[in-house]
Amino acid sequence: MTETTTEKRVKEALNKHAMGYNCAQAVSCAFLDKTDLNEETLFRITEGMGLGMGNMEGTCGAIAVASILSGLKNSTANLESPDSKKSTYQISRQCLSDFKEQNGSVICKDLKGIETGTVLRPCNDCIADAVKIIHANLYGAE
Repeated sequence: MTETTTEKRVKEALNKHAMGYNCAQAVSCAFLDKTDLNEETLFRITEGMGLGMGNMEGTCGAIAVASILSGLKNSTANLESPDSKKSTYQISRQCLSDFKEQNGSVICKDLKGIETGTVLRPCNDCIADAVKIIHANLYGAE
């Protein structure tokens, strides 16, 4: 059986996470070929997004990078008259909505069960889910 592009991206993201990349770095760098950035730049841009924006209170870094990737893919970069924000926001919103519907939350501490003692989704599963959702919404699932 041949692996799909999405499955390859999931494996790549999980491998990067196992190497020490945070969730946001792992997911974003699995889509490096869809950006015009080098890996070091994308790694640096997403570093502060790990651990739920650095404190577990914020959005899970794995799905938060959907906003960065949607901007990189969709923005017209029209500095004189920004004209693509609405559609970029819509893509980001859809990714976060899909993740929340699937996992019950987008907040890191909720996903990890920090206050409730009930883990909704471990990091590796959040990473895999985010890759699949981002791929489907931004690039078309394969």
